[in-house]
Amino acid sequence: MTTMEEDDIGIDSVLLTVENPVRRKIIRRLSMEPSYQLRISKELGFSQQLVAKHLDAMEDSGVVSSQMEASPHGPKRKEYLLNRSISLTIDFAPNLFRARVMEFDPLPELDLPGASGDLYRLLAEVVQRPEENTKLRPLTSLIREIDKKLAGIEDERSILLYIRNLAMKEVSKAIGGVSSSGWDEKRVVNQLVDEDEDGLRDRLKGFRVGDTRVREVIADLERDL
Repeated sequence: MTTMEEDDIGIDSVLLTVENPVRRKIIRRLSMEPSYQLRISKELGFSQQLVAKHLDAMEDSGVVSSQMEASPHGPKRKEYLLNRSISLTIDFAPNLFRARVMEFDPLPELDLPGASGDLYRLLAEVVQRPEENTKLRPLTSLIREIDKKLAGIEDERSILLYIRNLAMKEVSKAIGGVSSSGWDEKRVVNQLVDEDEDGLRDRLKGFRVGDTRVREVIADLERDL
C-alpha cells in the first residue's frame, strides 16, 4: 500500500487526472468494466475525439491502461481499463490542510486487525469454494457489509474532523491571548500540533523560520501558556 502526502509530486498527477468532470465520468464508466473508445463515447454522449483526448491523458498518467482485443465485427480494437486503485482524501478548514492519495492494490502481505481481518478471511473462504454458483450471494452480502462499515468510518471521521476544528479554534484563541505572539508563533504552533519538533523544523524551512527561531518560539509559548 502506497501513501502520498500533500507535498508529494504524485498527488498532483492524481488531482490533475480527476479534476476534469469528463475524466471523472470516464473513470466511473471504466470502474464498472473495461470498454473501448466508441462505446464510451456513445454511452456518455461525448464525441470520440474528446474521449480519445482524455483517455490518452489518463493513460499517460498511469490511471488507465489499454490492450488490443478482438472485435466481433472487424479488426482488433483498443480496450481501456482502470490501472490503479486509489483513495483520494483532502481535508481543509481554518488551521487545517491535509491531502493524501493511497493506492490499495496491490497490497503487501496482509496482517489485518479485528473486523477487517475477519472480513478478509470470509472473502478467502468464499473465493475458495469450488462451485461458482455458491459465491455470488455471500460475496454480495460481504460487499454490503464492507460498504456499511466504510460509511460508519466516514461518519466517525467527519465527527473527529469537527472536534479537531473546534480544538484548533481554541488553540488560536490561546495564542491570540499571548501578548508577544506574532506570525512566527502562529505558524510554529499550527505545525507543532501535527509534527514533533524535528519534523517541525523540516516543515518550516519553506517559511524561512530557522531552527533557532523555532526553539525560541517554543520556549516563549511554554513560558507564557
